[in-house]
Amino acid sequence: MVYMPAKDEQFSRYHAMLSPLASRALADADAPGAANHMAIALPAARLLLSDDPSQYEPLVTAMRTLASARSLTDWAGHHRPCYHPFAVHLCLAAFHRHYENIPPSVWSRCEEIIPALVEPLRGSEHFADAAPPDEFVPLVLWQALGLAEQATLLSRDVDLEMTDSLVAAIVANPALNGALHGTSPEESLDSWTYSELVGLHALARLALLRRHKTWAKRVEEIAMYHLENTQPDNATNQPWGLFAFLWSAKTRSFAEQQMHDATAHSGGAVSPLAAMLLADAADCLAEFG
Repeated sequence: MVYMPAKDEQFSRYHAMLSPLASRALADADAPGAANHMAIALPAARLLLSDDPSQYEPLVTAMRTLASARSLTDWAGHHRPCYHPFAVHLCLAAFHRHYENIPPSVWSRCEEIIPALVEPLRGSEHFADAAPPDEFVPLVLWQALGLAEQATLLSRDVDLEMTDSLVAAIVANPALNGALHGTSPEESLDSWTYSELVGLHALARLALLRRHKTWAKRVEEIAMYHLENTQPDNATNQPWGLFAFLWSAKTRSFAEQQMHDATAHSGGAVSPLAAMLLADAADCLAEFG
């Protein structure tokens, strides 16, 4: 069912909190020259917060680089499978938000790059007919998000049908306790919680992109599970899933804890990756006008 989520009067207040916090951190973020570094997506994250023409050419460079990259590292040297599709998403979201203002020469180059940009995400197509195993759910949701975003931009109905089917299968196959995906005996609680929040972030973005009421309801259910069961010690200071918790008034206390944790662990500063996540949440809130 397609629907337009109702505007919440609190969204403007949260947006006013998130945007300057993220902007300052993104402005101060260093940009290592390595092509496989998360910093490649900094221009896209900045464009989610403001229409800065100086970031248009860096956006083209980022998209071109990500089209050939397959994995990224963060500022701490860590590699996580979600980083590449997250960076791709930031680029596509920034392009979508400003495509009416981007000069034609930049617009055309971005459009030409998009098919190659999302090609690494097509691994999710292996699960088009059935829900993926638990350990792949977060990554597959991120891959589906990138494919759905490019399908929306390029009017590729075949990809939208595939991603809708894929996400529907995941939503219809919740963990027994109501969480997004099941646990593994070999996985620590902290690691599983991180994966949950990473996957919830992508699912919330998908529900908003597709204006899908059933998916939005599932987002709220997963957010409620973590409100009731996840302790701060098991969460992360990276605010994955922040918009999912802000979306429902019932779970905003968890979101406020995430915003606190994003600064409390670094003396009041926000890490570049956390700033990217804050910018993405602010962009979601901006959808509501």
